[in-house]
Amino acid sequence: MTKPWGKKKIPNSEGTVTKSRKPKDNPFNQQRMQAWELIRFDYTRCHEIEAYDELKAIPSANIYSHLPGNPSAQWKRSNESLTFDGVTKNYTQCTIEFSLDQDLQPPVLFYYRLTKFYQNHRKYMTSLNSAQLKGHNVSLASVKNSGCSHLASTIPNDGGPERAIYPCGLIANSYFNDSFASPLRLSESSRPTSYNMSKLGIASNDDKSLYRPSTYRIGAKPGAASVTIVPPPNWAERYPRGYHSGNMFDPEADESFMVWMRTAAAPNFAKLAMRNLEQPMESGRYRLQVFSHFPAHSYGGTKSIILASSKQISPTESTLLGVSYMACGGISIAFVIFSVLVMFLKHRSLKDHHFLHRQ
Repeated sequence: MTKPWGKKKIPNSEGTVTKSRKPKDNPFNQQRMQAWELIRFDYTRCHEIEAYDELKAIPSANIYSHLPGNPSAQWKRSNESLTFDGVTKNYTQCTIEFSLDQDLQPPVLFYYRLTKFYQNHRKYMTSLNSAQLKGHNVSLASVKNSGCSHLASTIPNDGGPERAIYPCGLIANSYFNDSFASPLRLSESSRPTSYNMSKLGIASNDDKSLYRPSTYRIGAKPGAASVTIVPPPNWAERYPRGYHSGNMFDPEADESFMVWMRTAAAPNFAKLAMRNLEQPMESGRYRLQVFSHFPAHSYGGTKSIILASSKQISPTESTLLGVSYMACGGISIAFVIFSVLVMFLKHRSLKDHHFLHRQ
């Protein structure tokens, strides 16, 4: 008996030709299609590396790539000064240099990835006040009685009155605060050129509709007695002198904050930080600079940078997968409805009650 997947001899005018039924050796038939291309750098321990202001090779365990070839990458740490609201402090800057062997076609997406961070914890994911984020002047009592009860208010060190935290809750307080610059393409013959990536459009329209500027009263200068709100505790370095007209948080203008507030369903997740929808990221040597603030190492987690370029299977968008899911779902619903109708309309009646006894 001839096996259907075996070789078949087909005679022709010149003799016998052996034809194989093996699928063609191409990415689609051999299931080598990539949904996206990515390169990931784990920089959790960048603040501990010995390469201070001097580039050293990144351990292979800290690099993960779907791109062809073996990407070479180096990193270093340095201290840089940043000024927030007139207060200057030193912060750790992590510099990563890597090579791209091929172009990344748009859209090029820049993610940060966290592990072992449980945004799906039942107390964490409800720890916010929606009315406060929509710009309403929510009273201190209402904030304390809302989902923000775990982190709703604070009493100033100078003994002043209790003040509401804005934005309140555990989600806002743990806002991912590492800052990223657009990648720089290095050149030996000229100055580095920036591959511009934007933070605009990274949040969905549904998320944008949930945020409006605050209507709380704030002073024109820091320390005004009329201020009734304070920043979350973990935002102290970003707002070292509290809220005032010259330094006030506006959730409607911060799409990164919106992305963070959309809690993840798993402890390991990636969130979009920047993107470029039009220009390809050409092959070459690149430099990434990150101000590392978020203490992922303190709870045993990791943080990484991901550069990705999504790809489609064909030049035109394929709807086969979506249609298949909808068809299977529709068939399943039809079977459920049919089974329920049969159970109620033609159920089996109990004829003899003597059979209702325990064995």
